[in-house]
Amino acid sequence: MRPSSSPHVAIVGAGPAGSSAATFLAQQGARVTLLERNHFPRDKTCGDGCTPRTLWMLERLGLGELPAAEAAMVDSVYTISPGGVVLEIGIPTRLFGGKACAIPRQVLDERLVQRAVQSGAELREGVQVEGIERDAKGILLRCREGEPLRADVVLGCDGSPSVVRRALGAPDFPKHEGAFAVRAYYENVQLSHPRSMAFFWEEELLPAYGWIFPLPGGRANVGLGMRADQLAASGAKLPELMEKFCASPNVAKELAGARRIGKVKGHHLPFGSFARHTIFDRALLLGDAAGFVNPLTGEGIEFALESGAFAAEAVAEAVASGDFSARGLGGYGRRWETRFRTAFHLNRRLMRAFERPRLLDRIFRAADRSARVRDELIDILSGEATSISWRFLAAVVLGR
Repeated sequence: MRPSSSPHVAIVGAGPAGSSAATFLAQQGARVTLLERNHFPRDKTCGDGCTPRTLWMLERLGLGELPAAEAAMVDSVYTISPGGVVLEIGIPTRLFGGKACAIPRQVLDERLVQRAVQSGAELREGVQVEGIERDAKGILLRCREGEPLRADVVLGCDGSPSVVRRALGAPDFPKHEGAFAVRAYYENVQLSHPRSMAFFWEEELLPAYGWIFPLPGGRANVGLGMRADQLAASGAKLPELMEKFCASPNVAKELAGARRIGKVKGHHLPFGSFARHTIFDRALLLGDAAGFVNPLTGEGIEFALESGAFAAEAVAEAVASGDFSARGLGGYGRRWETRFRTAFHLNRRLMRAFERPRLLDRIFRAADRSARVRDELIDILSGEATSISWRFLAAVVLGR
C-alpha cells in the first residue's frame, strides 16, 4: 500500500481482531485509528485458551515469544467423557509445532494493542462509539464524548453485541446460533495434567460442557458453556450450573485446595455457522462481531486474529482499485469463507454429536483404541478439522 494513497481506517474495538487488523494495516502504510471504550489493561471474559494456530498468528504479528510469567504452555488435551472415558492426547507437531497455551486476555490484549501502536496505529482509549453514518465522503463515527471521527473505512471489531454491526443493519444472531459461557479464575491450583487443556462432559450437565485451562503461577481458568436456546429452554442459570460443575467429582478433584478469585463472569458467543453479514460499503465486521467463533469449542481468538489479516489485505486491494464499496472489499469475504466456512459448518454438526452422552463415549472409546481416531479427534478439539473420514465414522459406529 503506497503512503500517498493511504486510507484512514477507523477500527472500533481493540481486542484481538482490532489489534491484528491495526497492526497489519499500519505496516502497510495506512493511517489507523484504533478506538477502545475501556482503558488498558482491561479484562475480557474468555476461556484464555490459545490454539496452535493462534500461536502461529501471534508469531506473524511479531509476538512469538511469550514470557513464562504470562502464558502457560500446553502440549496436550485431557478429556473425560460423560461415561468416564479418559483420554490424554498430545498435540502433534504437524499442527503449527504442536504447542498451545493459555494466557489471560488482560495480558494478551494489552500485548496485541501495544504491537499495533508500535506498528504505527493511533490508540484512543475511553471512546464509546454510539453509531456510524455513511455518506459520499466516507464514514462518520459518532462517539459519546468528543467530536465525530471521519474515516474512509470502518472495521467493526467490538465483539458481541456489536454497535457497528447494529448500525450497519446486520441481523442479530439467532439464539440457536450462539451460546453463553461463564468463567472464573482459581489460584493455588494443583492440576493432575498441568500441561493440558482439560475438557469435561459431565452427563448431568449436558448439553453444557466445561473446561479447566492452566495459567501461570498456579492459577487456572475454569468455565462452562451452553447453547443459548438450550439454556433458555432449560430455565437454568449458568452460574448455578457452574457451581454444579465445580462440585462434580472429576472437577472437584482438580480444584481441591484451590480458591476462586473474584466473580464468575459470563459472555455471549455467536456461532460462525451464522457468519453471513460481514461486508458492507466502506465497512467490514471482524472477530466476534462477525460471528467468527467455533460452534463446538467456543474458540474465537484465532479467527479474530486471522480476520484482522484478511481485512488488511482486502483494504489494500480496495485502495489499489479505488473502490471502497462492498464489491471493492469483497476479497475479505473470499478469504474468510475459504478459511473458515467449512470448519464452522462441520463443528456446528459435531456440536450435536458432542451433546449425546452415549455417542460421545463411543467416540472417546474409539480414540482410546485407535491412533487414527485419536489423530482426527485432536484435529477436532484443536479446531483444525474440516472433514471427518469414513474410517473415523466406522470406528465409532462399529466400535472398532
